[in-house]
Amino acid sequence: MTETHKQSIIVIGAGFIGLTAALTLLRDGHRVAIVDRAPPLDGSDYRHACSYGNACTIAPHGVVPVATPGVAWRVPGMLANPLGPLAIDWKYLPRLAPWLLGFLSASRTGRVERIAATLSTLLKQADAAWRPLMEEAGAMDLREEHGCLYLYKSNADRAASDRDADFRSRHGVNLARLSADDIRALEPNLPANYAGGVLFKDAYVVASPEQLARRLAKAVLARGGRFITGDVRGLRIDAESATAVLADETLGADRIVVAAGAWSKSLGASIGDHIRLDTERGYHVLFPQGRGLLRRPVCYTEHGFYMTPMADGLRAAGTVELAGLAPPLNERRTSVIRNAVAKLLPAAGTGTSEWLGLRPSMPDSLPVIGKSPRTERVIYAFGHGHLGLTLAGVTGALLSDLISDRATHLDVTALRPIRRL
Repeated sequence: MTETHKQSIIVIGAGFIGLTAALTLLRDGHRVAIVDRAPPLDGSDYRHACSYGNACTIAPHGVVPVATPGVAWRVPGMLANPLGPLAIDWKYLPRLAPWLLGFLSASRTGRVERIAATLSTLLKQADAAWRPLMEEAGAMDLREEHGCLYLYKSNADRAASDRDADFRSRHGVNLARLSADDIRALEPNLPANYAGGVLFKDAYVVASPEQLARRLAKAVLARGGRFITGDVRGLRIDAESATAVLADETLGADRIVVAAGAWSKSLGASIGDHIRLDTERGYHVLFPQGRGLLRRPVCYTEHGFYMTPMADGLRAAGTVELAGLAPPLNERRTSVIRNAVAKLLPAAGTGTSEWLGLRPSMPDSLPVIGKSPRTERVIYAFGHGHLGLTLAGVTGALLSDLISDRATHLDVTALRPIRRL
């Protein structure tokens, strides 16, 4: 890229989407600054970030959207049971209504198939896009490549498991159906409270998402990228530049990438883009004594969370609570996770750390990756739901195509910011 084609770019957000976008754009020759209230630099606390507390799994099997046929009949139960794996806070329902209508619309059979096809296309590129970034960041040692295990508790659950596996297979997922004996050989420390399961062969664990973020940040700095600590309050656009407005300063650039996760909606609204984004509140509990008990993530789908082996213990992470950005951590939900782990893996011991993260979620389970319909100076990259870690690398590659005005290597039509929901 010639000097005249290099652009100045502000990336808002230092989660995995923002970090991979910045590093990819730097590799493409652009000048990049990342703005975040607490970026993952030496001496900083990164616990606030959604990227800090995820289920640590690169999940190419994640082709099934959250909204599937029949979900409408489950909504009353979501309202009635605030501690369920997928729950809605009834006090938040009026504000959630537009998102929920889109969610129900996305659950129709034809829509589900199209959404899964789009997810499959993205997911097939996920590891190939991540690999060069991890190599540059010196993070390949964080990969634990043993697949991901989904279990069912009884033969009565087999039919639902088989339907799920058939759906994923049709959309290109590499999997194997397992007997109880197969599972015992793979995970000898797991109590035999299962009848069978499915192994997703291409999944792998990132042993420390925080370390991955910090190493990516160092790679950004090594390429000449900058970090600016601050909160972006809004955007301004004119014919010459795009401007990020902070509390006590403004930052101008040729382009702005909005990768602010659950806080991206208000930034889009500041220039008139009203995107139907909302928040899935996800939880984790860390069990230090559980380190070494499992070789791979294990999920009993009825409980709605993963038990993932990590560098510092076993992380039980997941569930979905639709309640917005404001409420604090709900200790009753982390108690549910604690109690479930005590039954599913008693040797994990006592959970010592709890965490709440705010996942940016679109009703159709597809991320937003695309230019603002109002200006080419603003490009959006958020709304990845449960697949932020998995799709961060491919998102960075697509953003680099968009900013360099190249044809994207994948079709992003279904990911445009303003779309039918």
